[in-house]
Amino acid sequence: MRYVVGAVADLPPGSSTVVYPDKVKSGIGVFNVDGEFYALKNTCPHMGGPLCKGTVRGTSTAEVTPNKAPEVKWVRDGEIISCPWHHWEFEIKSGRTIFASKQRVRPYPVSIEPAEVMERLKAGVETVPVAVEDASVVLDI
Repeated sequence: MRYVVGAVADLPPGSSTVVYPDKVKSGIGVFNVDGEFYALKNTCPHMGGPLCKGTVRGTSTAEVTPNKAPEVKWVRDGEIISCPWHHWEFEIKSGRTIFASKQRVRPYPVSIEPAEVMERLKAGVETVPVAVEDASVVLDI
């Protein structure tokens, strides 16, 4: 099943939206991370919270400097989603937790389809590759 999320222009870098296709009652979060689109099921595996309604942010990492001093750095800004219920953090690109765990969120494939292709699909016409100008974000469910 294909689900049209909307125009690429309506989801600029750093933004996200939650959509509710018929087959996915909890919804699917669609994210634009630096011009690349990713989609995750809107359910946190920890306690079932609405994951994709959480905060998109980065995370911190600790390193030891050459002079043996500890240093904390902010990294991966805009690549992490934090569940609004208990703040479990997941990679938007993969759905994996950022800590050691087997828990993960289901990712969905996302494609960008030119407007001409979308019109042909609606009409049931076979399509061929074309240049992308005005485009739509599409989920394959």
